[in-house]
Amino acid sequence: MPRAPYNAFNFKVEIQGGGASITGGFSEVSGLETEQDVVEYRSGEMKPDETQKIPGLSKKPNLVLRRGVLKAGASDLFNWRRRVIEGLTDGDRTGASVTIQLMDEKGSAPVTTWKLMRAWPVKWSGPTLAANRSETAVESLEIAYEEIQPG
Repeated sequence: MPRAPYNAFNFKVEIQGGGASITGGFSEVSGLETEQDVVEYRSGEMKPDETQKIPGLSKKPNLVLRRGVLKAGASDLFNWRRRVIEGLTDGDRTGASVTIQLMDEKGSAPVTTWKLMRAWPVKWSGPTLAANRSETAVESLEIAYEEIQPG
């Protein structure tokens, strides 16, 4: 009997190193992807209208984390970004590791994990405030990373 895929709403995020120690609930995680350029190569012995396709540079978009704004003084996301701007990352040039776990239906055990290595925040965005809207105030953090390890 085939098993249904897991829901995308039950996940955990942990950030460690590079001046950060953040474990928290986020409303959205995006940017878990990798792609590679295709280089078309033609040697002199090939037919004029033929090319060979070979792998080019690998690219990873930035990870984006979103969550509701917490009480004053609790913006660990902004503080991590500020520490990077000011160069206060405890001399850690390797950046942080970001672990994202997709949890089972009960939320008690991870079913798969993605680990992003050598990560650091490149952009923090505060909430859009408007008196005529009743939405939750949301902050976001955009994180660059160099390697993704599924597991």
